[in-house]
Amino acid sequence: MLWISLMLVGTGLLLVWFWKKSTKNINIVPFVRKSFTQDLEKNTTVMESSSLEFAILFGAGTSELEKQSLDRLRKNLDPSLLSQIGYITLIGSADASGHLTTNRRLVKERISVVERYLFLLGIPKEKIRKIFLEPSFGRSPEERRLLRSVRIQYKIETLK
Repeated sequence: MLWISLMLVGTGLLLVWFWKKSTKNINIVPFVRKSFTQDLEKNTTVMESSSLEFAILFGAGTSELEKQSLDRLRKNLDPSLLSQIGYITLIGSADASGHLTTNRRLVKERISVVERYLFLLGIPKEKIRKIFLEPSFGRSPEERRLLRSVRIQYKIETLK
């Protein structure tokens, strides 16, 4: 029993000795990091970004862009902003009334229609992400109307 106690104490002292020895080199690291971050700050361009979001609504059972939806796209995606867009996320949804397979197809078609319009505006495919939501049940006619949509989220990045 005494032998085990001495061994544990000896191991503890050995660990303390290593720990104290390793803390002597810690002061070097902040110096290196400090000079490294100062060099980075001189050469780094800082980007500021703001997130925006709007929705394009579709009629029941359709994936065609209506005039009011096209107007909303033009209004929210002004040509002067297009070069500053970092990325765009398209989130498609449908209400669950009707056949599930048809509603899933509508979600994909609605996103495709909006995506094609974004291509026409000059937004590259690499900047567009797509999320296909499962059809959901709306409790009221208004909720069901809002579910038949593609939400468009995008980030505007500007130099600070």
